[in-house]
Amino acid sequence: MNVDDCYHELGVAPGSSDAEVKAAWRRLAARWHPDRNDSPQALRKIQRINQALEEIRRSKRELALEGEGEGEADGAREPAVEHTVELTLEEIASGCTRELRGEVIDDCADCHGTGLEPEPAACGECGGTGRVRQPLWFGWVASTIECGACQGHGSTRQGCPACDASGKSPARKYRCRVELPAGLRAGNVLDVAARVQGRNRRDHQLALRVRIALRAHEFFSVEPDGTLCCELPVDGFAWIANRWTEVPTPRGLQQMRLRRGTLNYRIKGAGLPWQAAGACGDCIVNVVPLFPEEFSPGQEKAIDRLVASNTGARATAAGARRAAWDRLIEGWEARIKAPAKAA
Repeated sequence: MNVDDCYHELGVAPGSSDAEVKAAWRRLAARWHPDRNDSPQALRKIQRINQALEEIRRSKRELALEGEGEGEADGAREPAVEHTVELTLEEIASGCTRELRGEVIDDCADCHGTGLEPEPAACGECGGTGRVRQPLWFGWVASTIECGACQGHGSTRQGCPACDASGKSPARKYRCRVELPAGLRAGNVLDVAARVQGRNRRDHQLALRVRIALRAHEFFSVEPDGTLCCELPVDGFAWIANRWTEVPTPRGLQQMRLRRGTLNYRIKGAGLPWQAAGACGDCIVNVVPLFPEEFSPGQEKAIDRLVASNTGARATAAGARRAAWDRLIEGWEARIKAPAKAA
């Protein structure tokens, strides 16, 4: 039978899809299987539809292999393979270069991923009939039952030797270097080309779809507009004294001056470039001043000296205000201690 006759045998149009061909074969097999059809032509009919199915499959395999060989010869690419790359905030802020490595595992070309030999063989238990004789207690009386070796199909398919019945071809490795620009977001996809060894042992291009993922950061949280937030513990005495401190940003440490009484700071342009026209968001720093639970003897003495120097400096605004307060207290104390005058 030629291929067109095979399609006609199954009752489908030439060029029908694999799903349509398989559905037609199942429908006819259920109708003509000798277990369900006592017609003398049933066995011959089931053999013809099985042959038609295998001929159609063989024809499609040959066409696929021819197209694959032509595509590789012309330098055509295989279907794109997705590769996920996880980036840090620092890499997103500045861009980076990554070397990508991976494997491509295809379906076995011999069995099309089924893990079975393409050609069925007649069942050795039932001789291809799908039925075996079951002797009863009396040797001259016997009945037929469905063959357990082939489940009544009359043929069996062994494991594919090309793939050791796995249905998969040996893995082919690929690698490439890709430039990842600054400002990428989670979910972005980049199309790049990698080199991979073909089935004919020749290297050719493989299309990679590089999907970007964002790695969780140790201390930064990210807003949708690229604004970064972090909590910064600082020395409480340095905070009181308006000292400078170092603040982490995705591009490195940056100097920031503390302001006594202020806990929230904003560093312009220190975030990620996710805003309009690639502008960078800000970095919001929430300061947490840290003080000792108990002062050491040295700290106690230092604080006493600070208090004395502050209250004793009458020329300063703080000293003058304190001196005025002390005079009010002295007058008030003198009044409450003086004896009450007779009415």
